[in-house]
Amino acid sequence: MTAPIGSKSEAALRAAMARLLDGRPERTDGALTVANLAREAGVSRATANRAADLLAEFRVAEAHQRRSSPHALKQRIRTLEAELRAVRGAEMAELRTLSRTLAQHIQMLTLQVAERDAQITRLQDELAQSPQANVIPLRRLPRDGAG
Repeated sequence: MTAPIGSKSEAALRAAMARLLDGRPERTDGALTVANLAREAGVSRATANRAADLLAEFRVAEAHQRRSSPHALKQRIRTLEAELRAVRGAEMAELRTLSRTLAQHIQMLTLQVAERDAQITRLQDELAQSPQANVIPLRRLPRDGAG
């Protein structure tokens, strides 16, 4: 006769079974196998094999899940699609806000450039009309720096 498993091991196996059946494994690939159950629970395979009642529950739940798999998958797809729509919506809202902010910056910079150009024009006019102006215009360098 095999020795029963301890309460800590049973609790770990039950928690691991719940995670595997819910599709949220932490330590395995999520396949519904006894080896994954043991690995997910952090117990040896021998310990898992001694939990005969729990393994029977696991096998029944696994068989039930396999039979209802298309429904579960369709539900999971619907859930993921809803999550995706929510994420896309949040991203679009963030992009709209960023677009408005950038448009405001562009508008502000355009106004500053226009103000600067007007000030340059005023100063050039003032200089041209001044009778005592003794200013020698500087020669502009080509943009490539040569010359």
